[in-house]
Formats: sequence, structure tokens, C-alpha cells
Amino acid sequence: MAQQPDGTFQPELKENAEEAGLPPLEICPMSGAGEDETAMAGRLWPELPADPQIGRHRTTLAVHVADEARRMKSGSGGLVTWLAEDLLKRGEIDRVIHVRATGTDDPLLFEYAISRNPDDVRNGAKSRYYPVEMSRILQDLAASEGRAALVGVPCFIKAARGLISSGYLSGDQVPYMIGLVCGHLKSTHFAEYLAWQGGIAPGNLAWCDFREKLLDRPASDYGFAMRAKGSTPDQPAKIVPMADLKGKDWGEGLFRLTACEFCDDVLAECADIAIGDAWLPGFVDDPRGENVVVVRDARLAERIAQAGASGELVLSDVTPQEVARSQSSGLRHRREGLAHRLARRIDAGRSVPRKRVAPQLAQSAERRKIYDLRLKVAETSNDAFLVAKQQGALAQFDRKMAPLLRQLKRATYGSLPTRLLRRLKRELSRRMRAQ
Repeated sequence: MAQQPDGTFQPELKENAEEAGLPPLEICPMSGAGEDETAMAGRLWPELPADPQIGRHRTTLAVHVADEARRMKSGSGGLVTWLAEDLLKRGEIDRVIHVRATGTDDPLLFEYAISRNPDDVRNGAKSRYYPVEMSRILQDLAASEGRAALVGVPCFIKAARGLISSGYLSGDQVPYMIGLVCGHLKSTHFAEYLAWQGGIAPGNLAWCDFREKLLDRPASDYGFAMRAKGSTPDQPAKIVPMADLKGKDWGEGLFRLTACEFCDDVLAECADIAIGDAWLPGFVDDPRGENVVVVRDARLAERIAQAGASGELVLSDVTPQEVARSQSSGLRHRREGLAHRLARRIDAGRSVPRKRVAPQLAQSAERRKIYDLRLKVAETSNDAFLVAKQQGALAQFDRKMAPLLRQLKRATYGSLPTRLLRRLKRELSRRMRAQ
């Protein structure tokens, strides 16, 4: 995998890949050539019920760690880090493969790494909205006799399952796969864009935290923390509320990777457990964060239940429908929106991967316009930001994107008076609840 100037990674196909028993198209999670997520999950957990939105499921829960300090250092409820540590401590695995910050001299801020002790695992906590690749790490794992828990977004989990099916890895080498609920991946430009607005120009960003918890706001209203090169870890980071930054609206799709436009897996349907944010009433107002969880592996279901009984974890029952509701926007973009994008691409005479939804234009003119504009924003933003970086002009990028973003906002939320009226109603409702 090689980094490209537009802040993404692209594969470089080796000539002997087929000879090594690695059919590239079947392993690539986005190609549509191998098993789809439904078939793969059905083979792994044939005894479990299947839901068209969240996949196979044994139990569905809302969870947070009871330790307040650990919860505050997590991106959400802290379950991913707790689970990875717990598997290490109990000897179920000897390493965790997950994303951690790189060294300060590395041009990339984050990378896949191997953690063999709880301290290193905790250093990999928090969400990373940043492109990474795992080819080197998986090569190391394949050459070893170690047992790893792999933490990754849906496409990474699906790729690892493909490597096991191909014989490159054994199931014993990756006995646990921890999936992260995913909206989409970003290029490196996303971190640079946020930091540039905060006064740190591209090339000078040494570290960032995409999910700094702000205790005076709901969980969904977090901050972006950053440090420039030359600063030290003991110096306080600069924190800017995401609400004050352009690019905060995930639905806009700024810097979205092209492959993400053709993914239909939100709830990591091939992972032993899927963990995300509980964007649900009763949880979203708590700034400390809460995880929504889909458990498929029986061992993990038992262990989480034990930890709930012992007080290590705080568990709340949620239904599969509530889990789907917590990710409703992402699911609609990956179902109706994907069908629409496939149809548009076919109409343009371009190839499409085989997916679990049939190509079909969105039924309403409003939804068609939203999906078309989102795609145009994603396709335009990376190239436009690259030009702005080269010319050292952040304002140039904002001017380039402003007309598209205005059209998308109007199509999604309505006219300015409509948005103001809606905001007023929300504020009145919030005040009534507070009373």
C-alpha cells in the first residue's frame, strides 16, 4: 500500500501475488469479487439471527466502562480498549493490532501497530479519522506464531477474513476481531484542514485528538485537540470545539475516500463484536460517552456479561432496532445512497462492484440531489485541498467548496428560515426537558 499525494493509500499489485496464493480481487474488501458480508457472516455464525441493517447478532447492548478516568480517556464508552486489555490480561491473545500515533518525525500521524501490554493498548485509545494500512503488520503476524486481536473498521475486518479464507493467515492467529462502527474513512487532508483552521498549517501538525470530550456539551459535540511540531507532550494542547470548525458535518463527506462510496457495511458485520457510538436518546446527552454494541462471538458475550455483573462494565439493554436507529444516517447512505450511486455509475457507462443492494436511483428528487452533491463534495475536496496546500491558501479551498456545500446544506436541511425555525424548536424542547 502506497500513500498518494491526495492523502490516501492505494495498492501496488505485486507480480507474484497470484503465485503466492493471494487472489487480489477476492481479498480486496471493495472489489465485490469474493464473499459478501452476508455470506461471510452466515458461514461464521449460522446459528445467529440476521438483521438486514446490523447483520448477525447474539446480543445488543449499550455499554460504558465503570472506571470514570478510563471512560474519559476513551473516544466514547471505552469498551474497545477495555476489551483489548482484558483479552491480553487473560492470556486469550498475546498482541493487539490497532491504530496508534506514530513518532513525531513521521509525516503520517497514525499507523497500525502491535501492542503487547496494557499500557501500549491504552495509548491506542480514541477514534482516528485518518487513513491507515495494515500490510506490514499482517506480514509480521503471518510469519509468527502469535495470537492477535485485530481492531478495525468493517472493510479491514472483511479483508482479514479474506486472508484467513485464502490460507495466508490462520484463524488461530486472529482469534478475535473487534469491529468499529464506521461512517466513512477520511484522507490525511481532514486532520490538516481542521488543524489549519486552528492555526497549524499543513506540515506543522505533530499530534491531534479527533474526539476530545467537552463536559459542557452532549457527547456528539466534541472537540478537536492539536499540537504543533516543536511542542512537548507536557504542553497543553489547543482544543477547538468541532462546532466551531468547518468540516464538522460528517454527512457532507469532505475528504471521504472513494472506496467508501461503494461500501454497504456500517456495523462491521464480519467482526466478532461491533462497537460504536450510542447516538440514542438517553445516552447522547452524556458527554462522557456510551458505546452501542453488537456481540456475535459467544465467548465475548459471556465475558461482557461477567464484567457487567462484577461492576467493571455498566450494561444497558438495547434492541437491534435501536442499534440500527443509532446509525440511521450511515445506514441510509450505505443502502439507498449506495444503490443510487451504483445506478448513476452504470448510467455513465462505468463499471461497478457487486454489492448487496441492486442499482436503483433514489425515489425522490430531493434524495437524488443529496446523494449526487455528497459524491461531488467527496470527489472535489481532496484535489482542491491539495492545490490549497501547494499554494498555502486555506481560503482558496473554502472558496472552491463553498458553493457545493451551500447547495448540499440547502438540499439536506432546507432553506435558512426553515433551519432557524427547526433550531428554535430544538432549543425550546431542550429547555423544557431541563426543567
